[in-house]
Amino acid sequence: MKKIKFKLQNLIFTEKYGLDEHWWMQYRTRNGRRMIHDNKKSCHILSANETIDCFTYLNSITIRKWRKYTQIDDVTLNLKVKGTFDIQLFGHYRESGDIKKEWIGEKQRFYCPEITEISISYPKNLNSEVAAFYLAALSDVEIYEGYYSTFVDRDAIRNVEISIASTTFRKEEYIENNIHVLERELFYSDEQAGQHITLRIVDNGRTLDQEKYESEYIHIYPNQNVGGAGGFTRGILESMSAEKKPTHIILMDDDVKILPESLIRTYTLLSLIKPEYDTHFISGAMLFMEHMNIQHEDVGYVHKDGSFGPRKPGMQLHLWDHVFMNEEEYEPMPDSYAGWWYCCIPVKTMDMSDLPIPLFIRGDDVEYSVKQHAQFITLNGICIWHKGFANKYNAALELYLVHRNSFITQAMSGICEDIDFMERIDAFFWKELKRLSYQSCELLLDAVEDYLNGPEFMMTPQGERIMKEQGAKNEKMHDIRDFRELNLDMGYVFDGIYDEAELRGFKKFWYNLTCNGHIGPNWLLKKEIGVIPYDWFEAPAKQYMKKELLAVNPVEKTAYLRVRSRKRYLELIKRRKKLMKRYKTQGKQIAEQYRKASETLKGEKFWKEYLGM
Repeated sequence: MKKIKFKLQNLIFTEKYGLDEHWWMQYRTRNGRRMIHDNKKSCHILSANETIDCFTYLNSITIRKWRKYTQIDDVTLNLKVKGTFDIQLFGHYRESGDIKKEWIGEKQRFYCPEITEISISYPKNLNSEVAAFYLAALSDVEIYEGYYSTFVDRDAIRNVEISIASTTFRKEEYIENNIHVLERELFYSDEQAGQHITLRIVDNGRTLDQEKYESEYIHIYPNQNVGGAGGFTRGILESMSAEKKPTHIILMDDDVKILPESLIRTYTLLSLIKPEYDTHFISGAMLFMEHMNIQHEDVGYVHKDGSFGPRKPGMQLHLWDHVFMNEEEYEPMPDSYAGWWYCCIPVKTMDMSDLPIPLFIRGDDVEYSVKQHAQFITLNGICIWHKGFANKYNAALELYLVHRNSFITQAMSGICEDIDFMERIDAFFWKELKRLSYQSCELLLDAVEDYLNGPEFMMTPQGERIMKEQGAKNEKMHDIRDFRELNLDMGYVFDGIYDEAELRGFKKFWYNLTCNGHIGPNWLLKKEIGVIPYDWFEAPAKQYMKKELLAVNPVEKTAYLRVRSRKRYLELIKRRKKLMKRYKTQGKQIAEQYRKASETLKGEKFWKEYLGM
């Protein structure tokens, strides 16, 4: 059977996508200076006597993963270049706990007085798990393009049609930029993947110009504001009813920066995937938009304490060893999930009677992955950039919605059964009381109460109303300059706010016994104002026995002054006691109500009525 050449990954040498400050994710040079881009020739120029190293997040190739998950056997480096240069293939592998370097074959010299396409194959008997190359310029070298490829049987290439479902709510700047990037570099390019990908935007804000953007590749669906869960489900339903039936659906956030190459690699991976892996989700990594070389998560899991977090440690993807470690196999954890900032789901795994739960936002992606017992594939270069969650802290989301939804998903889908979410809520309640954050305590108790009121509120779209009501309970942050009369050390506020000295001995005992002075004589309280972070960070020594606390967001340079109130404390303690008793006596009965409701709330018929389709 005749084999054909098939592209696996493009090499990326570009100033686009905001990566101009992070070009070391594409290549490294010996002298620390980047290549020159010649706009007229549309090429990058590596100066004579300079070297580039492409063992990077975007330009290395994980041969071990490509051989494990797909039907490829050989890998070839292809370059379109002009000039005189040497190329040395190399890679890294793990041995006895250490990362080892492997020189692959002999250094090869090329004389290319004209623009020439060259190809160099990696041998099949490699130790290297992740591979790349050095290029040393003996003259000025013009690099026009490059890619890794393989040879495969034509009949072995799978038919792949990808539908991207992206939900947006008044995020025109992000979504319109993504439209322009994908049109320019994917849909109307010579990339084969572009002919097999469709973008479906569910516009919950009804603010996008449908006529302006509609095309054979892009479809926009004006929608009522039903949150991410409703928007993504609308995207799934529209994808499944389309004339061109998708084999895979990518659920992707709107407020992200997308790299077209991520979609190309996803398409290629799916085109060559082995049958035993064709039900795996492809989980794209989330990197921070503020620090584009830092990876937050590619696969997450629900921790035993009910928190959510990444399976891998944070990766600094400008470092070669982190590039390698990011591609190693990590032991799967129970209750793992793929975030819907970029999650590619095979349609063959979808059950139209078991769609996402109408949660509005938060927890829908966790519930869907965990109930599916999903397994995941990740790959360097399949990613998006998203604003860091810490800078987006919103108590109504993190304390009310996340905890309410954790209860609901556990009850409706039978997931995370070994996790005590009430214990987690109660721990947060006491923590926030000690931080004088009475409004946060209200939000936590609202989460419990609304869950205990049963699933009826989920039958009709009420998410926007609920979030407005809960959002009104957030602390109203003010410009930090409004607190000038407090005579604070602004340098400390912004640079040292996350520093913390530990409470010890009697102070620690008294802090916990009196709930930071809520019980006990007022004369023990201190008049000076404590300055603490506004988010999750707990700072007992800074909070200790203070009458007032200034909660500061050092990124936004805003703050909120919390004032101690024994009256609020006693009201919250009384409400907590009442709800805890109700949960203890009615919890199992309430959970059964949610379980029975799930038989309706996850179905295609319900969702079409809910969405007005």
